[in-house]
Amino acid sequence: MDGYALALKSEQINKPGGLNFKITDRITAGSLGKVLKPGCAARIFTGAAIPKGANCVIMQEFCELAKDENSIETWQPLLLNENIRPCGNDITKNDVILQTGRRLNPADIALAASVGVAKLSIFKQIKVGVFFSGDELIEPGSALTGSKIFNSNRYALVALLNQLGCEVVNLGNIKDDFSATNQALSALSATCDLIITTGGVSVGEEDYVKKALEKLGDLAFWRIKMKPGKPLAFGKIGQAIFIGLPGNPVSVMVTFFLFAQPMIKKMQGIENYKNQKTQVQCGFEWKKQRNRREFVRVKLELGTQPPSAILYPKQDSNVLSSMVWADGLVEIPENISFEKGKILNYYSLMKL
Repeated sequence: MDGYALALKSEQINKPGGLNFKITDRITAGSLGKVLKPGCAARIFTGAAIPKGANCVIMQEFCELAKDENSIETWQPLLLNENIRPCGNDITKNDVILQTGRRLNPADIALAASVGVAKLSIFKQIKVGVFFSGDELIEPGSALTGSKIFNSNRYALVALLNQLGCEVVNLGNIKDDFSATNQALSALSATCDLIITTGGVSVGEEDYVKKALEKLGDLAFWRIKMKPGKPLAFGKIGQAIFIGLPGNPVSVMVTFFLFAQPMIKKMQGIENYKNQKTQVQCGFEWKKQRNRREFVRVKLELGTQPPSAILYPKQDSNVLSSMVWADGLVEIPENISFEKGKILNYYSLMKL
């Protein structure tokens, strides 16, 4: 505090009434004062080191400077160590201040700087190559003609990757052509840690991504028993990991969240890379049993305990507006039906 460092005598501690202290020093921030003798004071400013012998600091508002400016008087009861921050109050020797696997934020960087650390060892930025298959795709801003559709997947995927701190190599739209798909995968596999595509991994004659992956690399698995996102492909081309996301926009975002995001976080060295789940009660009923797991878009109502999840009325994988409305996903296991109030797992889409 701006005020006076005091060397209190035992009889001066917490004593009511007037006390006088002779001023023997002036200490500014960044400077060291002289040893303070009992019963004496040193003018001190916020951030300055406490001189040896001092055991209290009084704020300047609670004392009166004598006319000759050589002493102060106060009627404030004084306590030991008042307004003094001791060494090691925050961090002591051999403390671990930042654990490996932590994603650095501004407070982390400030804390490292506060103890004099000039450099931090970090995991390298993940380079992710992307492209988008589909001759029907055109860019937003173009004239919409015939059976063309705007490519929302491109902007969703790049935004999701940027949000995770990835370096993105974006090849844009690739023709529905086996040769063009091969060329795109070959080019990205030479420089990227991870390749993510949308579309071209289903069973259609014009779905070339899966076929090109099987030619150039290894297909570890294809298709998963869930909705949305059944036609998901995973494999490897050279040293690059490959994830082929479905083509429907909701399926892209849901499968990215469930599969790609945790894997990217693990590649980045993040310790808590898994999506975190909580328990909510369903504010909707589920009548028809299905033979695959479903992740439905919901919004939480926080007025109940546990919170209640409200279901978006349209759960089709092309209803992209549901992803704007929803704040999370409820996981519905296979082959169950239930009434309102069922407790199930909830995954928030609001946090990385």
